[in-house]
Amino acid sequence: MPRRLSLTLIAFVLTVVTMLGLVPWVLTTVSIPLFVVWVGMPMFIGAIALSRAWANAGRWVAGRISGQPVERPYRQVPKGTGFFGRIKMLITDPATWRDHLWILLACVPGFALVVLVVAMAATPLFYLVYPLLLAVTPPEIFSQPFGGLITLDHWVDGFWMWPIGAFWLGLWWLTTPGIMSAWAIMTRALLSPTRTAELQGRVSELSSSRAETRDSAAAELRRIERDLHDGVQVKLASLGMSLGLIEQLMETDPEKARTLLAEASASTSTTMQDLRAVVRGIHPPVLADRGLVGAVQALTLDLPITCSLTVDGLGGENGRLDPPVESCLYFGIAEALANVVKHSGASRAELSLVRHSTSVTATVVDNGRGGAEPGPGSGLAGIERRLRAFDGTLQLDSPIGGPTTLTLELPCEPSSPRITPSSARA
Repeated sequence: MPRRLSLTLIAFVLTVVTMLGLVPWVLTTVSIPLFVVWVGMPMFIGAIALSRAWANAGRWVAGRISGQPVERPYRQVPKGTGFFGRIKMLITDPATWRDHLWILLACVPGFALVVLVVAMAATPLFYLVYPLLLAVTPPEIFSQPFGGLITLDHWVDGFWMWPIGAFWLGLWWLTTPGIMSAWAIMTRALLSPTRTAELQGRVSELSSSRAETRDSAAAELRRIERDLHDGVQVKLASLGMSLGLIEQLMETDPEKARTLLAEASASTSTTMQDLRAVVRGIHPPVLADRGLVGAVQALTLDLPITCSLTVDGLGGENGRLDPPVESCLYFGIAEALANVVKHSGASRAELSLVRHSTSVTATVVDNGRGGAEPGPGSGLAGIERRLRAFDGTLQLDSPIGGPTTLTLELPCEPSSPRITPSSARA
């Protein structure tokens, strides 16, 4: 009952306001011939703005009826687009004319649908009060409800109309969801993005993601080159010079050569540590050896705050993901935990890893101050950029005062059984 009453209320509101949509429709239609005298251009832009606002309201209503939101299909106007460029984009955008068509259909067949729902809801009420109408009105008004087929001589006879009201009530109960669903289907068919628009948006998104990934990879290569050049290379050159000096001192000053050899040995250990640090930024050894779960466990143990870990559907040889997916998720989790420690002021965090049929989700929750935002250049923006390269998504819920919930989701497939930890292969 609440569902049908809600749909009937929506139908009543649509009955009252639907015809207002003809205002932007008429303005749009009239503005096009007026282009020749220039006044039509600003008029067209204003009319399209009204049409889109009206269509967005229709999308919202259709989403409430169907339970699934209707996406907006409009093309984005690039920054710096001039007046004439904006008009060109509005005219060439198919969504503009689909809105135009929808307004017309909403005012004819769509209006008929919602009026039918309202009429079926009102009819039982009309027959319910029929005895009262017979009692308070002159006899000739309601005494012949079916054009003279029957005559109601007394107000008590009005109770014979209640079965007819019950019939209409049952008809309203049975047909209202279907009629309103038909209205929503019509709206979704015209106002949701077409398959072509979705593919164009997807191509644009992938192009942007590829460009960001390429820039990120180039920056990572520059970092590795800088670390090798400024750190490891200098130490290796110094080690080479020390070995050359040791070779000269072996005959003349064995004691000094022995001291320099000990220093060279210590320098070798330091250089190896620096080299491991550089390699760790490419693919952490713990990730290759222990998998995603083991690597994340190592991350949580190294945190200066308490962090619990929950794992579902991962672990073991058959639970390994493809190495690129594991690496992406590992670095995203590492950055998220680093943000918790550096910026949130939290004393506790909770991390969960859940493996679904076609995706894996990592959720980081902290009890910090909240208010986190993925601004440009932030760690969150870096996580989002990394995830987009794998068609992943980042969701952030961080109200002021906390708690903050960060969800990383990546599509994935189980890795080949041949992909096992390196320790196992050894």
